[in-house]
Amino acid sequence: MSTMLEADTLLAIDVGSVNTRASLFDVVDGRYRLVATGRSASTGGAPLMDVSEGVRTALEQVQVVTGRKLIDDAESLIMPATSSGAGVDIFVATTSAGPSARALLVGLMPGISVESARRLAASCYLEVAGELGLMDRRREDERLDTIVQSRPDLVLLVGGTDGGASQSMLRLVDLVGAGLGLLPDETPPRVVYAGNQRLAADVTARLGERFAVTPVPNVRPAIDQEELAAARQRLAEVIHDVRSSRISGFEELRQWSGGNLMNTADAFGRILRYLSQVYDPAKGVLGIDLGAAHTTIAAAFAGDLRLFVRSDLGQGSALTGVLRHGTLADIQRWLPIDIGENRLRDYIFNKTLHPGIVPVGTEELHLEYALARQVARLALNLARADWPRGKDAASHPLLPPMEPILASGGVLARAPRPGYTALVLLDALQPTGIATLVLDPYNLTPGLGVAAGPLPMAAVQALDSGSYVSLATVVSPVGRGRAGRPVLRMKLEREHGETTEGEVRLGQLVVLPLRQGDFGKLTLRPERGFDVGFGAAGKAGTLRVSGGAVGLIIDARGRPIQGPRDPGRARDLNQKWLWDIGAME
Repeated sequence: MSTMLEADTLLAIDVGSVNTRASLFDVVDGRYRLVATGRSASTGGAPLMDVSEGVRTALEQVQVVTGRKLIDDAESLIMPATSSGAGVDIFVATTSAGPSARALLVGLMPGISVESARRLAASCYLEVAGELGLMDRRREDERLDTIVQSRPDLVLLVGGTDGGASQSMLRLVDLVGAGLGLLPDETPPRVVYAGNQRLAADVTARLGERFAVTPVPNVRPAIDQEELAAARQRLAEVIHDVRSSRISGFEELRQWSGGNLMNTADAFGRILRYLSQVYDPAKGVLGIDLGAAHTTIAAAFAGDLRLFVRSDLGQGSALTGVLRHGTLADIQRWLPIDIGENRLRDYIFNKTLHPGIVPVGTEELHLEYALARQVARLALNLARADWPRGKDAASHPLLPPMEPILASGGVLARAPRPGYTALVLLDALQPTGIATLVLDPYNLTPGLGVAAGPLPMAAVQALDSGSYVSLATVVSPVGRGRAGRPVLRMKLEREHGETTEGEVRLGQLVVLPLRQGDFGKLTLRPERGFDVGFGAAGKAGTLRVSGGAVGLIIDARGRPIQGPRDPGRARDLNQKWLWDIGAME
């Protein structure tokens, strides 16, 4: 009998740095549906340092809502489900909690193996603390100092195509071994080898007596071939082991899940890869998970996933990253009220120290979402450096067409009105052409990503179950001109018979009512020099569009958005956009 027929109930847990969420899915009318969620403060930090406490609190909330007993008297998960309706059939878990592992990158060739190592590290919860390479011109003692000063939790060794370089790689291995031998014995780092597979046994023999060595598939099996997916999966397991050595409760989650435990970013990326194979192959699919300690950007192009994790950009403990990668003026440009640099800086550092606090009052609300714009925009710009040629920032300054755009994160889910979330995404991501903005308010995507392994139909059906919020269909014309000049004429014919038509001018942000679940036929006739996504500037077209919590948005503010240089006028314009999109009454 298939797993699909044997499993009626699915329980997914996501352990974040601030919140732990539990989501219970059950079969309703023959399809998997979300039936209850629970949320608690994560307990992976001081003083408990045990994620299981937060997990059980979240599960207790689900029990209260559903009346279904999930935990037995011994505080263990009841699995499989009993005939009396207690327990669940399948349990899966994802986690992003805990500090990022410090990594030392060691590779042969800059621009080849070293660059692949950087991309691999950027797709995981790693903090790169140092780099060594074959072309490193420093003296040997200086390179040894680099190893010692980096204090790595793990060393990522890459280099050599399969059957390629050997002696140069082994010399680097010996150098790494000498440097690691100078570190304190109580916390020996892990070594992950992702180079020439013919050398895996030699690397293990040279380092394995003192350090745990994990061979993984070569990230550069050929000079013109890069394969990160398999290595990423094994590397994620090593990172999980490093975190488990510092925080209790992860091993219990692994046992409950039967091994169906993934890091949140990988599980999130799995869903984006799937969506890219379902939607228009001419477009990409974009996902952003705006967390407290990490921001994840996942972009997929016809199955080619580009996963990017920034552990120095987030809406909580990693918020100071906005100061390292930008200026206070970059944040102030998104504020509708006058807030000085000292107040803004104080808010950033206070939020870093207390990531669980939520905005109190209008001023803090505007600060929170101005920062969210900047965090998301910085993460996207950094991520695009490694997108495929023609999609990356170097060859295509504007965001390429994306459908859909999926967003998650507590700061987005708890916005006072859907229009606020939509405006944050439009300002930060600045989509082009025609796209659908979708919000994951319950952070279901990672759980569905890991569930796609043991129970693929649950992930497919839950994605289409109404648990996600369609914010809006967005039309973003691309072109240049003077503010106020006509951009396009549009006509929206709703399926219920009501029709709206008119002209949109450059600089306008127009919202047309079209409720979630409703559809209409949209005809767009752009002016010469403006492209709305029909393949060429000035080309008209008609398409069927769906509604959303905000409606149908025509964002004619230009790409990229260019605000006034005068701070007062910029604040007034931000205030107007909030009114236009329905974020404020």
